[in-house]
Amino acid sequence: MLTNYLEMIQSVERDREALLFSDHVYTYGNLADLALEKQKQFHLENGKPQLVVIREESILKQLTSFLACQGTGAVPLIVPGDVTVPDTFFEIEIPEGACMAVMTSGTTGSGKLLFRTFESWYGYFATQNQIFGIHSESRLFAQGSLAFTGNLNLYLGQLSAGAAVIACDVFDPRLWKRQLEACLADGIYLIPAKLRALKQVYEREREPEKRKNQHIRLILSGSQSFGGAEARAVQAVFPEADLILYYGASELSYVSYVHGRDMGEDKTLIGRNFPGVAIRLEDGEIHVTTPCGVIDADPDAFAGDYGHWDEAGNLYFDGRRDDICNMNGRKVSSVRVENALLDVPGVKEAAVKAASRGGHDMLMAWVVLDPPTAGAGTEAEGQQPEQEIKRKLRAHLAGKLSASEIPQKITFLEALPKNESGKVRKRDLI
Repeated sequence: MLTNYLEMIQSVERDREALLFSDHVYTYGNLADLALEKQKQFHLENGKPQLVVIREESILKQLTSFLACQGTGAVPLIVPGDVTVPDTFFEIEIPEGACMAVMTSGTTGSGKLLFRTFESWYGYFATQNQIFGIHSESRLFAQGSLAFTGNLNLYLGQLSAGAAVIACDVFDPRLWKRQLEACLADGIYLIPAKLRALKQVYEREREPEKRKNQHIRLILSGSQSFGGAEARAVQAVFPEADLILYYGASELSYVSYVHGRDMGEDKTLIGRNFPGVAIRLEDGEIHVTTPCGVIDADPDAFAGDYGHWDEAGNLYFDGRRDDICNMNGRKVSSVRVENALLDVPGVKEAAVKAASRGGHDMLMAWVVLDPPTAGAGTEAEGQQPEQEIKRKLRAHLAGKLSASEIPQKITFLEALPKNESGKVRKRDLI
């Protein structure tokens, strides 16, 4: 019986490909050997469990350092290099059975330290792999740091099946395309914004036969809104793929999912519950009971998200606690407003939040156009004046939203501030 992730790696045939990264192929045996060598560096005081912060930039080093902690009493916490870990975290008593820690902060809140048992993820890998169609011969491409639990979970889930991960730690859609094809990937895991970027690389190919990839069988995505039109556009490039959008939380793992073929025009659809996961709504709050929660998770956990059901029993995401704004006595979902903005032709990205200006609350939007505007106060030749664009945006929104949902101020940016997982850092929008 396996008790940790290093044992899981060691249980697979040593010569099987495990990780394809930076033009190198690492077998399961290679990963185990690197982890065991790393273990020699650990010096735990009095054998007491202690938090070990992993700040490596390389995905290979993140993964092998994580594996090296397993079974030693060292509890790994992978964080991005620019994130500060509060001193108070090292004073927290590590709960019995913890094999890893997760630091959550979202896009606006302060950080929390959460702990997981081995079984809380490993025990569900067989179920999630079955839903995602992952098996021992799968070759999943993924981009991004393991500091984000969605990446770490899917890496470990893939490796639990004896499969291979094709990893990339840089944002370069043209490189992703080359890696997909050179490494014979049959699956992709990217958030919607990155999927759009990859799709555009294929669409810009001069030769028609290079504009499609017939080998991809699975596309996994999450963390951002995704609608039926976008799903169809992605699947036009990857015609053989089953696209699955999932909804989850660091505290709870997977909650619900929806297939691309079932998506409609409402981008907030997040589908039906994963097996063994129960969802209920209380005044719009999404409460979840799951076998995959962190240690000491409430059996009826509210992770700070809001939603609603449709008549067919599908769940829709209305936003996080901070995405629900009170405007003139009415609750407004910034996610709903953002999706309405994204439906406007020429709008590439959008973020909405309430802010206080002159002692009054107002709804504000930050918009990235494609092509971008020339910048505040200037207009490039052939571009429409910003005020004219804003007028058209508001006119479009007026046909879809109530008056209280239309932003009072719109600011154009060249790009929205994001963290490494691609989520918008709304706290940086001022």
